[in-house]
Amino acid sequence: MQVEIAIDAYDDLFSDFDIRDYRERFFSNDFLDELKMRTNRSVDAKALAIKLVIPSDERDDGAEAIILDRIREFFAMRLERNKAKKRAILLTAVKFEAIGLLIMLVANYLARFITDYLRDFLLIPSWFFVWSGLEKYMYNIRGLDKKIRFYDVLTRSSVTFEGIEAR
Repeated sequence: MQVEIAIDAYDDLFSDFDIRDYRERFFSNDFLDELKMRTNRSVDAKALAIKLVIPSDERDDGAEAIILDRIREFFAMRLERNKAKKRAILLTAVKFEAIGLLIMLVANYLARFITDYLRDFLLIPSWFFVWSGLEKYMYNIRGLDKKIRFYDVLTRSSVTFEGIEAR
């Protein structure tokens, strides 16, 4: 699948508020939103080609090389960041589950020595931790999985510039 995005100048790809060199600038939210909108249906595609169309008289091979490296680096960074978030959520969910089960086991063990009232009271936090762990995992993972698939496709995509004659 091929996606074409027209730009007037290289600055269209970057934030208007960031005046640093192309090696350091942040990508604009407009560009990222357009890319997301255009590639939304191609998340399941085997190969994605992104073509950035720019007027021929605006082209600069040196700037394009820098920008292409930054785009690849950005996609890879976002992919890794979202994978790290997923691992952190999974770890937190597992910790909550373990704490909840531990409290439940302690409450059942202590049931021989304490009143049923105190045992039942200890079961409340155990269920809280068990259900909170499940909730953290179930509500956050779906969105992260979607982002991971999106950035995985973008990381594997080819990004090129193409000149077009000014009208």
